[in-house]
Parts: sequence; C-alpha cells; structure tokens
Amino acid sequence: MTLSLVILAVAQAAQPFDPDYQPVTSNWHVRTEVITVRGRRESKFDTAAAAVVIRGEGITTVDDVATSVPGVWMVNDQDPGTNILSIRGATTDRLQQASVAMVLDGVPLADTELFTPRFFDVDVIEVLKGPQGALFGKNASGGVIGIRTSRIGSYLQATAGNGGLGEIEGAHTFALNPDWRLRAAGLWSSADGWIKNTTLNRLVDAVQTRSGRLRLTGPALGWDLDFKLQYLEDEGGAAWASSNNVTGKNAGRLSGKVLSNPIGDYPGQSKRRWGQGVAKASRPLAYGTLSAYVARDSYAKRWDEELDYRPGPLTFFGFPAFPTGIQPIRQPIDVRATTAEVRWVSNDDQSFTHQWGLFVQDTDKDRTDDFGPLLFGGPAPRYLTRSHQTSVFGGLGYRVTEAFKLEAQGRLDRDERSQTILSQAGGPVISRRDGTFERFQPRVTAQWLREDTNLFLTYGEAYRPGGFNPSPTANSIWNATYRPEMTTSLELGWKQQLPSASGRLEFNIFSNKVEDYQNYTFIDNQSVTLNVDQVSVQGLEASIFLRQIYGLDLSASYALADTKIKRFIATDPLLGSPATRDYSGKVIPNTPKDTGKVSAIYEFDFDGFDLTGRIDANYAGKTFYEIDNVLYSPARWWSDLTLSAERNAWTATFQAQNLTDERWAISAFGQGMTGLLAGLGPGGPFDTFTINRGRKVTFSLRREF
Repeated sequence: MTLSLVILAVAQAAQPFDPDYQPVTSNWHVRTEVITVRGRRESKFDTAAAAVVIRGEGITTVDDVATSVPGVWMVNDQDPGTNILSIRGATTDRLQQASVAMVLDGVPLADTELFTPRFFDVDVIEVLKGPQGALFGKNASGGVIGIRTSRIGSYLQATAGNGGLGEIEGAHTFALNPDWRLRAAGLWSSADGWIKNTTLNRLVDAVQTRSGRLRLTGPALGWDLDFKLQYLEDEGGAAWASSNNVTGKNAGRLSGKVLSNPIGDYPGQSKRRWGQGVAKASRPLAYGTLSAYVARDSYAKRWDEELDYRPGPLTFFGFPAFPTGIQPIRQPIDVRATTAEVRWVSNDDQSFTHQWGLFVQDTDKDRTDDFGPLLFGGPAPRYLTRSHQTSVFGGLGYRVTEAFKLEAQGRLDRDERSQTILSQAGGPVISRRDGTFERFQPRVTAQWLREDTNLFLTYGEAYRPGGFNPSPTANSIWNATYRPEMTTSLELGWKQQLPSASGRLEFNIFSNKVEDYQNYTFIDNQSVTLNVDQVSVQGLEASIFLRQIYGLDLSASYALADTKIKRFIATDPLLGSPATRDYSGKVIPNTPKDTGKVSAIYEFDFDGFDLTGRIDANYAGKTFYEIDNVLYSPARWWSDLTLSAERNAWTATFQAQNLTDERWAISAFGQGMTGLLAGLGPGGPFDTFTINRGRKVTFSLRREF
C-alpha cells in the first residue's frame, strides 16, 4: 500500500462529546442538529451520509434502536448476548464478527456479545447507514450505531410495568471544583418475565440488571481529561425457544397455531458481567484537536439450557438416544479487549479539512461448546481466538466552491488472527490456525450543498475479516479457513428542507455488491461459516418530517433492502457432505426485505402541564431465517403509544409497546438446515423458534434536579 493511498483517507469513531458545545455555525449554514459519529462535530443535515439521530430517553436496548430506525434490524438468538444486527441487509450470524459497528462514547466495542446489555443515562444515539469501512475499519459493512451517554444534569426515575417490571435509574453530576466534575449514574431493573412455559407452568424470561457508571472530567497540564468506569451484570432465564413442525404443518410460515409458547421441560438460566474502563485526553493542536484514548473491556457469560425445547424423552431416527432430552447444554464465553486510538482533527471553519489517526485493538475470546448429551460422553471442545487489529486512517475535505465539496477518506486495516482448539478446558490441542487479513477501505464523496438542499454521491468499501472453522473431514466441501467478506457500495442521497411546516425530506438509493458473504450454518454436526460467492443488495430509503402543524409533528420513514444470492452451491445440511444444494436466487436471511414507521406527536399546554401524546405504527416485511428460505415470519404491523405530562421538574410517562399484543418469531432454526432437527422424535421432525414478549406496559415518574 503506497503512502499516497494512506494519505488520502478519514477516521472513524466519535470524539468525546462536549456538553457545552453549541450547534455548528459556519459561513455556509446554521443547523441545530449535530452529529459526532463521523469523527468530527458537524450538522446532521449538511453531512454527506444517511444519518439518523434519536434522543436517548426511552431507548433501553439496541432492539429499541432497530424499532426507531427503518433499515436497522435485530434478531436475538438462542441465548442472551447472541444476536444478529443488520443495516441495509448486511447481517451478522452467531459465530462471526460483526457487520455493524457499535461505538460507545467513542470506543468501538470489540465483540457482538457487548451489543445487548441494557442502556441507561443515554443522551443521544446516532445511526450511520451504509458501508463505513473508511471511517470504522473492519466490521462496519452495514453501518454504525454510536451511543453517547450523558455528562451533565441530574435526575431520578422510577418505572413499574407488567411482567413484574420494576426499575430505578438515576444520575447526578458533582462539581468537585470550578473545573472538575464527577458524574455518577446507576440502574437497577427486575422483571418476572412475559413468556410462560406451558410445560413448566412458569415464566421463563425473568431478568435482573444492576449497573453503574462513574465519569470524571476536567483539565490538567493543558489537556482535557475524561475518565470512565462502568460495570453491568444481568441474570435470569436463558433461551425461551419452542419447537414445532412448522415446515410440515405451515409450509415454514411462523404464525398462527404453530407459533406456540415454550414447551420445553428444562428451565434455563444465564448470567453476564461486563466491566469497562476508559481514559481519554484531548488538547488544541495546530488549528485542530489532538485526542487519544485507551479502553479495557472484560466480559463473561454463563448460561445453560436445553437444545430440543421439548418435554420428555426423544428419539433420533427412531433410536431412543435422549431419554431425558438434550439437556443441559452450556457455552461459556469470556471476552477481553484492549482498545487504543490517537487522532488529529482539523477545525471545521476552513475550506480545507483533514483528520488522521492510528487505531489498535487486541481481543481475546474464550468459548467452550459443552453440548451435553450431543457429545455422547466426549470432551467439550474449547476455542481460543485471538485478534490483533492495527489501523491507520485519515482523510481530506475540500470546499471547491461555496456549494461544491469533495471528501476522500480511507483506512488501512490489518487483522492478525489465530484460533486454538482444545479437546476440552486444559486438554490437548486439536488444531491451531493463524491468518492475517488486510484491506484498504476507501470512501469518496462529491457533495452539492446550497441553501436548503443537500445532494451527495458516495462510493465506499468495507470488509469483514475471514476466520476459522473446525477441521473439515475428507468428504467436507467447506474449508478450515473462510475468506474475508468484501462489500462495495454506490449511494445517491438527497436532503431537502421544506419551506412549509419546518419540514424535511430525505431520500437515498444504493446498490451494494457483496463478495464472499459469510453465512453460518450447521452441517456435518459442526457449526461452520461458508462463503457465498456473490450477493447483490439494491435498496432505497425515504423519510419525511413535518413539524408543528397546529402543534402536531408528523413523520414517516421507509427502508427497502432487496437482497439476492447470485451464485452459491454448498453442502446439503440435511444430507451432509458430499451432497450439495443450489441456493442461487435465494435472499439473505435474518433481515426483513423492508421496514417502515409512521409517527404522530401532539403537544399542548393544559393548566400548567406540558402534555405530549405519541403514536407509532411500525412495519416489518417478510423475514427469512435461513439461507434455504423455508422458515419465515410474514410481514406485520405493530403500534406503540406514549403519553407524558411534564410540570416544572417532574415528568410522568405512560408507555405501551406493541399495544395490540401482536406475536411473532424473533429468531428461528429449521429442520431443513440440520439432520439433528429432522431426525428427532417422536412427533418430529421439529423446527425451533423464539417468540417476542408481546405487549409491554410501563409507567415512569422522573424528577430532574
């Protein structure tokens, strides 16, 4: 890679958020909504990217983000922490690296296990859509979700709801002296659950969360310093999946009577702990800002459950192989990560802008697959995965004329990975593999920005590194190492301020080509990743916002991502190697074809109270759960209602999520993808699926100090 290519580039994660910062002001435009997720503070409207900003209040999980932003989707798989997060059809699966970057207070999280803990004391969430490899390096093929926690203000909030939900959340900022401040925030949450196991006659999705955060900020020796410590733990039920012959009874459609409550006879349980420490420093340097941080994450998950999700004994192709079912199974996971970055960013009040930096992230992941009866007395294999990522990034922006601007960004990523497979914890080594995955990811943009119109055309690239499968047999057609996934994208965007009703219109069309798409599957009694030769994604996004029409705010958003597998012939998972199946023409699983949202907010004053009512109608299109496109959830609508009353420092809020109590699958795994499910009896074959929690009603009281 030549020096000139490296010099052409820009950065990724957000800078530390300054609570005293005012909206962007320049000789070009004045905008009131500011984003920082692209590495500098800038007007959201002026940004040459599809960006969405949502306030943190009421957003408690990444699932809430997905509901709020069409084009973003979340599938929660079998156990807490296992998830599939997608943007614009770019999906992650169980054992792979992420395809969407999640950034917490400027620090990219090192593993998808860290994506799902409960949010609290959040100020703003920013979503950047489309491949962002030039900004965030590997694992940003779909986009970025940036979370900024609060640094000022004090409050105490109590919440109660159905399912035995009770929560207390609060934060306070202490002024230690005129320059230094300490912010303490905490959360306690407990729920009995919303999903009842009909065999055990008990709720199975109970959860209790305890979390705290300390943040110390102030100046010293010419630097602005920011130190943060946080700890989170939760415990409760494990997977509340169920089983039925959906493929045979309902032609794969996950709705109606086949979508039953859990019926398994084993009560699972889970526990997670996550600690993080971050130290940041920044100071003015040469008409810009020099900043640096170092962060350390430590995460541990323990859970056990059953794998058959059925009551009583099971047969396997007629043989009584599992007299007590397939239970318990366990998959303990530990993640340790150290992340560091140095960045120099120029000021924005000039025609020529730039930013440069270095990034390092070391990750250790330790996983043991203790699948109980499925091991038939054999040892549980242990997987030790190490990753050393180094990156150099940078970029230039030049305002050619008052209305025309060019940006060139890029990043060189190098990921040195290794995996050691032990026969069991502390046992002999079965295999060890090493590999280095390197890629330069460019992004170039031409933008025309004048008055109330923003037009931009962007070309971008992103990739996910390859990785390692269990050792293949002589008949296997899958490889020990799977290849990196490459995404190239072309996007045309239009943002328009509307003269009437203080409105805004946004429209984006994009075309993505994905080579060597990484697809997880279970074949030959192994969890492996296969490379799909080529996938195309064609899509569009449209949104309109109309503000203060007789006190009423109206908005509507729609996102389409039409995915199609161009070429892919792989092992037949039911028959096993060397039998094959042609998946060409199928769609990518675990992400709906289209999503949408319509919202109305009405505010008015009544006898000294500020009253607000909000109704949201949410839509998700047909969603397939596997690459064979058999199991699927049909398109669906659901609605949320929020009512609040504010007076002085007090706010009371009533919220009903999924108001009409719609039920649907949130993940599924079908008999057509593994001989295990197809062979189970009596009464089989079975598909497995997890259902949503139904209607959730809460009432909260908040006091600002």
